[in-house]
Amino acid sequence: MTYLRRYTDVLSLLDMLKHNRLTLLSPDTWFDRNDSYGLREYGKRRGAGEVYALCMTAGPETGHHWQLFAGSSHGVCVHFDLDEFRLHLDSLERDILHGPMRYLNLTQVRDLSPIPDDDLPFLKRVTFEAESEYRVVAWEEDLFAGVTYALPMPARLIKKVTLGPLMPRSLAMTLKDIACEFVGCEEINFTHSRVHNNESWRAAIDGGHI
Repeated sequence: MTYLRRYTDVLSLLDMLKHNRLTLLSPDTWFDRNDSYGLREYGKRRGAGEVYALCMTAGPETGHHWQLFAGSSHGVCVHFDLDEFRLHLDSLERDILHGPMRYLNLTQVRDLSPIPDDDLPFLKRVTFEAESEYRVVAWEEDLFAGVTYALPMPARLIKKVTLGPLMPRSLAMTLKDIACEFVGCEEINFTHSRVHNNESWRAAIDGGHI
């Protein structure tokens, strides 16, 4: 199974489980201004409306992902099966795009000119390639546009939840108890990340001491 990972926080996880939805946000506040510019340009080409996005990764767990996207004691990582997730999005009668990012240098971007509209949301500078991002993008005309955009997402699509390495055990246990009370969430597997607090790693170091 190939996982898609969504690094986020406790409130976002509970919203997913309780309301069976994924919430897409405006890219206007993103750290990477080049990236958000591309999405805004895509929105302009579509017409009078708003563009929304949700970022995931198809790569393995890394300390970088935790620190940048879920670095607090409330951070979590939600795992989806890649193929199942794609099929679900394709089944929705919504104005959405989804797919992996293309990481290019400036010369490669210039060579694309003119850039097709639907390619704009999936282009990113090669310096971000380690993120292995998979993105979901939605557009809504002004008449219906709100602050956020919700996509239906049944809880059965969630295969596993990894609780952040900074989350205290007491909070982790409480969160698991609450999450499993929601309908359809009883079988979700919960684990606790050891990405920077791994007992086996420390034991290996101790074992090599002379």
